[in-house]
Amino acid sequence: MSMLSALAHVEAMEKMKAVRLTAFRHHRLSDRPLVIIPLTMAGEAGAPLAVMAGTARRDMTLLVVPQPRNRDQRFAFAADLGRVVMDYINSYRQDRRGEGERSQYTDVPQIIVPNQGGVNALADLGRMCRFRSTTGPYAVPEVVPEFGMWLTFLVDKAEMAGTSMLLPLTALLTEHWATGQSTLEDQNLASLMAWIAPPRGVSIAQALEEAENPDVCPPAGPSTSPEFDNRDLAPAIKRFDSAHALGDPHTLAAAQTELTELIAGQVKPTWRLMWAAISILRSVPEAPQTARRLDRDCRLFTNHSDYRDTGGLPQRKRDTAISAARRLSQLERALADFEAAMAFDDPFVLADRRSGGEAFTGTVVESQPNRTAITAKNTTVPRPRVTVRTSDPLRLAAGTKLISPTMPKGHKAVIVSVLPDGDTTLVTVEVTAGMGRGRTPKAGSVPDLDQGIDYLPDPGWRPNPTFPDSGHIPWTHSADPDGPDDNAVPENAAAEEWGHDN
Repeated sequence: MSMLSALAHVEAMEKMKAVRLTAFRHHRLSDRPLVIIPLTMAGEAGAPLAVMAGTARRDMTLLVVPQPRNRDQRFAFAADLGRVVMDYINSYRQDRRGEGERSQYTDVPQIIVPNQGGVNALADLGRMCRFRSTTGPYAVPEVVPEFGMWLTFLVDKAEMAGTSMLLPLTALLTEHWATGQSTLEDQNLASLMAWIAPPRGVSIAQALEEAENPDVCPPAGPSTSPEFDNRDLAPAIKRFDSAHALGDPHTLAAAQTELTELIAGQVKPTWRLMWAAISILRSVPEAPQTARRLDRDCRLFTNHSDYRDTGGLPQRKRDTAISAARRLSQLERALADFEAAMAFDDPFVLADRRSGGEAFTGTVVESQPNRTAITAKNTTVPRPRVTVRTSDPLRLAAGTKLISPTMPKGHKAVIVSVLPDGDTTLVTVEVTAGMGRGRTPKAGSVPDLDQGIDYLPDPGWRPNPTFPDSGHIPWTHSADPDGPDDNAVPENAAAEEWGHDN
């Protein structure tokens, strides 16, 4: 946590009110998101209990597994939820633009869950479904493995910074507001919303007290409250099991209705809270570079959609060493790009990075606008230099490439030297891009004397790392079934066993 972030949390605690951390919303909010609230039994992470899903505040579907330990009921539930989710996903697989390899869908689906636990619950559900067979003694409906593969894709991409296809709502809120509670407490959607927007006529202290009471504010999942399980849920499931054993359709219908209404009472408060939070987030203006990140999401969505249309295999149970290294490289790159874009777009985020020495703001005290240099090809190019005086703490070294949100688009520079000067620092930078094609820089492309300017590191473009193929890595990292580890992950995902647990 940076100094400014820590101060914001302290201020929130002193004022008993959430404090804004950003000027913009850096994640896209779809006009028609699919809100999903998954529930599992406490202590039964692999046994889905219920899901409420829908694309509007008053348009929701509640699906319940009356006996979560029953395999047939679990996969009937997965099929019903799969149809809801796949209908939503397929509605975005209609309009494409471009031709050939440049063709891609114009928009992407967006699923919003209450918290990171909801993402983990969808990951478990995807893992449970994607390897199931649609034929044989343990056959499931065709939508189940397809649904599982799409869930796994969405969960995987949710780890990539800046993507907006699967979002935990608490992470979105804490990205924009600081509260006076711990990071762990911020995972409680009810208490988080108590800091940001308490109910009308209710103080934050009272709203926080109610948020901690599971009878007033049931948990947002994925696990239900143990007290609710012992007091209400377990007896209701037992009555359903007894009715099922008796075979009386009227008694069974009554028991199922009782169970559904009981779970609906647990999930509806979270449903209302989520749509209230989405409404608050819509009031935050969207950051300028969010559209660029949407284009990346469209490309990822299109690639996976085309892969599925060609009959692509399910995702592996575990990554190989090479695929794990490649994935880690992609995640690191996405995080660097996202952090730089946030600071470039948002003065609040830029100030936060300045407090940690990762960016600086200052005034130009010396300028050489007509300076030139000779390249390796014996070509004379403009290379103006300016010296910026800053009072910010600085941890950037000579050679660091820079971008500036206060200069015209395309402006780039590199640090030549960093010299302490009393309580300030003199940073000499050389402008390297954004000056036009002429021998002299175009007007406004070089900072003027006494001009205030912001700089932060440029993540820049870099080629993808080259990784060895599977035949050129040590046996300790290979998936060769002939190697010492007979349980290694096979290279072909289709060779993995499709489990049939009860």
